[in-house]
Amino acid sequence: MPSQRDLQLSRNTFSWLSSPGVAALSLLFLHPHHASAFNGSLANVTARPSRIWLRDSQGNPLDEVMACRERGGILLSCHGGPAVRRALEAELLRAGYQETTPAPFGRSPFEIATLGLLPGVRGEAAVSLVLEAAGQQQALSDVLAAPTQVSALLAASEAVRYLLEPPRVQLWGPVNAGKSSLLNALCGRTLAATGAEPGLTRDVIEGSFEHAGFAIRLFDAPGTWAGHTALDAAAQQLAQAWEQQADLTIELSPTPVEPQPGRWLLHSRADEQPGDWAPRVSVNEPASLSALKDRLVEHFYGHLRRLRPEQRFAVHPGLREDLAALAAGRLNTDELRAKWLD
Repeated sequence: MPSQRDLQLSRNTFSWLSSPGVAALSLLFLHPHHASAFNGSLANVTARPSRIWLRDSQGNPLDEVMACRERGGILLSCHGGPAVRRALEAELLRAGYQETTPAPFGRSPFEIATLGLLPGVRGEAAVSLVLEAAGQQQALSDVLAAPTQVSALLAASEAVRYLLEPPRVQLWGPVNAGKSSLLNALCGRTLAATGAEPGLTRDVIEGSFEHAGFAIRLFDAPGTWAGHTALDAAAQQLAQAWEQQADLTIELSPTPVEPQPGRWLLHSRADEQPGDWAPRVSVNEPASLSALKDRLVEHFYGHLRRLRPEQRFAVHPGLREDLAALAAGRLNTDELRAKWLD
């Protein structure tokens, strides 16, 4: 006769919400939550997404995932390789879970499409906003009932694009202004060569960091200087081309500078010069690095975070395109209801 524990485990199910091999990440849903799964790795998971290591019954690590409670179960964003999926499935089957179709997330095309964005989202806070957006089906229905609000809603929530494509910040300034050192310090690892020799950076070097749950991309380009070789000219042209594509340019000056409206102008290497000049940053002053990260997150994500949840439901690029077409009179509300809600 099966024990009470066996009966309880037999009701546990798991569903893959993404197809194998389609992306680098896979979405896995467990319902309901049971502490036996993955050797108790999920015991402390909350509604706020967090990174955890899933472990097998022997305590060996299987995969580092993003996990949160969702609709009576747990939603996991796992790595999408076939070996990882097989290992997770084997552990779940061992713990008494049974695979089922992803019915908990099949209530509307809007929810399915929005949740399908999760594998491409970086940062815990960004993941939370996408999960929150997926539950705002009524907000979409309300907007379709009053389409005159569409243009204002799209304008107010324009920054949702950064949840899927983190903003690009270009570091700009003369040689030896500290651009490469600042890139390394903000990203927490050595990405660019540094030194007193001018012109060490001849190519564009990319890095990124997460702060307060959001992702920022950084680019270090060749510094401005009066070199006369063909290589110097090519480096300058490359830096200017990348600056034009940036969402924001931070201009660094190795000497003290006064704030200027409309420009991000920072006194870099500030610890080398006496005086309380502002704004300032130094790789040797952790507080100044944290303050710069705070300022960047506020610049790109601050307004979005302050919106009410029902004002930032339009995260999916396809939905935003359709809403823009509705505002322009190229689509009607019946067409959008049929596509996104029915």
